[in-house]
Amino acid sequence: MKTITNGNLVPGTIDLARVATKAGEFGFRRARFAELEQGVAVAESLMQSKLATSEAIAEMDRITGMTAWVTGDPVDGIFLSLPLTAAGEAAVRDGTYAPAAPDPLHLCKRGQGCSAFYIGVYAGANREARRRVMTAAAVMRVDLFSAYPCFARGATEDGRRSMERLGFKPFEGGLPDLYLQEPLDMFGRAAL
Repeated sequence: MKTITNGNLVPGTIDLARVATKAGEFGFRRARFAELEQGVAVAESLMQSKLATSEAIAEMDRITGMTAWVTGDPVDGIFLSLPLTAAGEAAVRDGTYAPAAPDPLHLCKRGQGCSAFYIGVYAGANREARRRVMTAAAVMRVDLFSAYPCFARGATEDGRRSMERLGFKPFEGGLPDLYLQEPLDMFGRAAL
């Protein structure tokens, strides 16, 4: 988590074991490649558009140790979460970040200090899967990642509504349809 050193906010490392445990509480697991392919197909079907390739997402997951999460058997939900370096956060804010093929220098490697998060997609194929996805997104945001700004794109009307319910606001100047939720205070509200 981020810590304050000499009055400055310093990026913190992510406890990957803690993330996996918390995700598991909501029925999520790190995706094996075949599961990732199923999850990408679910998301693309719901969004009516293409995501990054499964190979590209698998590479992002290899770098970060925490990008690709799925739920269901067969897979009926997917959550892609990318921890960003300070350079990655700056790229998202200025619109130069490439979601389908990010510069590896924009992604936090395992054990590296992180500055922000980019949510690549969260989607569920049915009501139960959507409930698991939304609950996991909300609880993990507050319990694990509240100290970080979090970005996501509003690819669909349902996605924009769900992000707004989670407290995200439109962000101008970055990627198209970009939403941002600034770090949260200890009560789970966006800090001013």
